[in-house]
Amino acid sequence: MVADLGPERILAARCLLGATLEAAGITTAPQVVHTATGASVEHMQARHPFIDRAAPVVLADYVTTDSGTGCVHTAPGHGYDDYLTGLKYGLEIYCPVGPDGRYLDDGRIPADMVGLTTLESVDDLAKKHTSPANIAVLKKLSAVGALFAKKNLSHSYPHCWRSKTPIIFRAVDQWFVSLDKGGARQAALEAIGKVQWIPAWGEARIRGAVETRPDWCISRQRSWGVPIPAFYGADKQAFLDAGVVRAIADKVATRGTNFWFEAMEKSSVADVLDGIPLPASWPAPDKLTAGRDTLDVWFDSGSTHIATLRRGVGGTQWPADLYLEGSDQHRGWFQSSLWTGVIACGGAPYKAVLTHGFIVDEERKKISKSNTYEKPQTSDSYIAGYGADVMRLWISSQNFRDDIPISKEILSHVGETYRLLRNTFRFQLSNLFDFKFELNAVPVARMGGLDRWALHQTADLLRQCTAAYEACEFHRVYQLCNQFCAVTLSATYHDILKDRLYTLGADHPLRRASQTVMHHVLNVLVRVLSPIITFTADEVWSFAMAGVEYAGGSVHLQDWPVAPAEWTDAALAQEFEQLLQVLRVDANARLEALRQQGNIGKSLDATVRISGKDGQAFAAALKYQTELAELLNVSHAEVIETASEQTCTIDVIPARDRNFVRCPRCWRWVPALRQGTHGEICPRCSEALNA
Repeated sequence: MVADLGPERILAARCLLGATLEAAGITTAPQVVHTATGASVEHMQARHPFIDRAAPVVLADYVTTDSGTGCVHTAPGHGYDDYLTGLKYGLEIYCPVGPDGRYLDDGRIPADMVGLTTLESVDDLAKKHTSPANIAVLKKLSAVGALFAKKNLSHSYPHCWRSKTPIIFRAVDQWFVSLDKGGARQAALEAIGKVQWIPAWGEARIRGAVETRPDWCISRQRSWGVPIPAFYGADKQAFLDAGVVRAIADKVATRGTNFWFEAMEKSSVADVLDGIPLPASWPAPDKLTAGRDTLDVWFDSGSTHIATLRRGVGGTQWPADLYLEGSDQHRGWFQSSLWTGVIACGGAPYKAVLTHGFIVDEERKKISKSNTYEKPQTSDSYIAGYGADVMRLWISSQNFRDDIPISKEILSHVGETYRLLRNTFRFQLSNLFDFKFELNAVPVARMGGLDRWALHQTADLLRQCTAAYEACEFHRVYQLCNQFCAVTLSATYHDILKDRLYTLGADHPLRRASQTVMHHVLNVLVRVLSPIITFTADEVWSFAMAGVEYAGGSVHLQDWPVAPAEWTDAALAQEFEQLLQVLRVDANARLEALRQQGNIGKSLDATVRISGKDGQAFAAALKYQTELAELLNVSHAEVIETASEQTCTIDVIPARDRNFVRCPRCWRWVPALRQGTHGEICPRCSEALNA
């Protein structure tokens, strides 16, 4: 649509004419003198407002009517869409901006604009200032009367992820790796199928990325990085040779990584190529200039396996057992390593790839160096506050397949778990102070049901934790060990053992049997947890093996534990499930009721009578009746088999009501005390003291 403004006319899209005039401060509606389709003005020759050249009108489907006039500036040398449009219409791929973001002196840019930067700094953004080049263009347009209107706009535009400033696009020659040459893409896809992906969806993700990836652009125009050792003749023809590259690499190895850049500052190609035989097709060194491009950082990181694993650095081997990185690396490091491995070495440089989520805060926002100008908390700051093992325990507690939250509340809960694990080891170590396995160990066949149940539970823990480690499910190891220490040990086994550990004679078979079990449990538990709480596990192992801190023979040098077959007893485990999960729970409820009524103080102030004939619970009680008092933590327990068939019945009777008396040493109530050299005590304590 063409509108008559008096001294001049304006061409704009129909739906944008009103907004365009309003932006220019024109309030009187002008006469529309002509209406046409966009196609009718294609190839019209306009003139540049302050440079003497034609500016042809072209069509593009990416121009929208959301804002502006419906007509936009096309710069084939400064944008992908514009570049394609330029190719379509045969336009010059003109790029008057140099590598430093400043206007070049190319004979066409006005002299007073040469050297002005098109870039905006962080300070400019904070002050809402535009770049010097933008200001100069506005002044030029105003000076020649070509500035129709100006207005501040909030424009959506690509920004640098690190500096947060707008990016300037430039058309430059680039170096590419052809990913279809020699069947590289098909080889990469085949290699993907031979790798273990953890989690499994990682395979589909990288496969899709490899299938759709165009040729790999490996050059970058940066002032830092690994330089591409390419040279250019006077006609801009590139010269790159593998032998020359290796020779330059040898010089870098002896003269330092800044060798190339220092030579470039001196414009000394001759120094770089001194003593290096050049291919016959190359010009003389004084006819060459050195390239300024650097390698894509993904090429750098993706080829590290060649510099390390292929050379066996540190005793390593190729391919790696495992590559570990975040979920964004299927398009990054995992993929670049795959391409370099397949093309250079004939296969993937890894046997397995594990993907994890990102660390997020309480609001589930990603914590990284790129999402804020303020530096995020570092691992050192957390370790200073919580300790390394608490932080390792926290990260192991999370399902790394998802994003991983961190907060003071979460770390507080993990700290409680750490104290539980540490106190579990302390209890075991303190009760093994007089135990020597070679002298005091009791065979499994001579152990009671409780001790054999604990060994069965330990074997089951080891089996599940081993499977979890092999599946890289570390959070399951955390959960299993937490549950084992809190319930199986602290609330059950260790709690029941206290009476025999503290009141029986030192060499009593029951005490030695339980010490034997604790020795086995500690040996398994410390090695299962050693990959997670590394320092605590080493400390525990040192005290367990040598009785002192920092002894030789680290836990991390030990073999993975193996549970003997005799530890596993599924039938016994089912019987003890009835004893501990049915009878003990029922008895505890009845004991608590008596305690609330004031009839007893501690559970040892009570006796238990179990009656019945049928059912799994009664059968287990009948079989293990000699251990019932200890299992139920009461002074006395008896099992009575009734004549008639009935389910198991539990009666809790205060010991005082049965005329029992309490032993002042073990606090158990018994029918009568025995006078001895240590005063009146129960027969069991008398035996212990006289042993």
